[in-house]
Amino acid sequence: MRLRPRRDQPTVRVTQHGDPVDDDLLFVLGWGNKPTHRSVEWLIDRLAYEGYRVHAVELPTNGWDFDSQYVDPVRAYALDRDIDLVLSHSTGGLVAAHLDLAVRNVFLSPWWGMSFDGLDGLLFPLFVRMPTTRPFVPSGISRDALGELKLAAEVSDAPDNVSPAFLRTIHEAQQSLPPFNRRDVVFVSLSDRVVDVRAIGDRTPASNLVAYDGGHECFASEGRERTFSNVLAVLERGVEAVPNADDDARDGTERPPSAG
Repeated sequence: MRLRPRRDQPTVRVTQHGDPVDDDLLFVLGWGNKPTHRSVEWLIDRLAYEGYRVHAVELPTNGWDFDSQYVDPVRAYALDRDIDLVLSHSTGGLVAAHLDLAVRNVFLSPWWGMSFDGLDGLLFPLFVRMPTTRPFVPSGISRDALGELKLAAEVSDAPDNVSPAFLRTIHEAQQSLPPFNRRDVVFVSLSDRVVDVRAIGDRTPASNLVAYDGGHECFASEGRERTFSNVLAVLERGVEAVPNADDDARDGTERPPSAG
């Protein structure tokens, strides 16, 4: 499908946070998130305090070529700096899954499937066939769905609409996800209404899955301190730090069902 060229080419932006001598951590942000958002800044500051040099990747919100505009620049950045540990959230989790690098991933609510309500699901096949990069499809993301600590101003900071071309390239990337790497760990809220939780469960072995209480953004949810402790442990020790069934029984955390 041919798209008309645009002057405003999507651009990946990277900012660095923390001491240059610390361990490098690539953090690929979600759609519409910025390092200056209070909840994102909270997470970056905590990671830097714990000894990570955080390379925060801000993604374009209206790309139409997933490989060239999202994956390729992030991959090139990671290769240039020999980064082998990646944290990602939402759309960033979709990008990270496609990097095809010898890295260990920790995913936060990755956007591996579309979540629809009612009419949206019926209209989606029509939208993705439209050859336009003009954003007119409502994003449908509410503050309540993101987390209790999310600022309303930060929600309005993101575009209200997305384009059919963006939806199409994201959907194609979701349909072409590579096999799951058993070294990776996924954090997910079972009450997430932004991404398709079932798509996460279908792809992720139960032994690599950690459930948390809160909205789509664990770092903007009231239980973020506890979630951060688990994320930090997984960053440091990998899959072996995933809470097991006995841990869950003691602390009352409900685990997702096996992916099967």
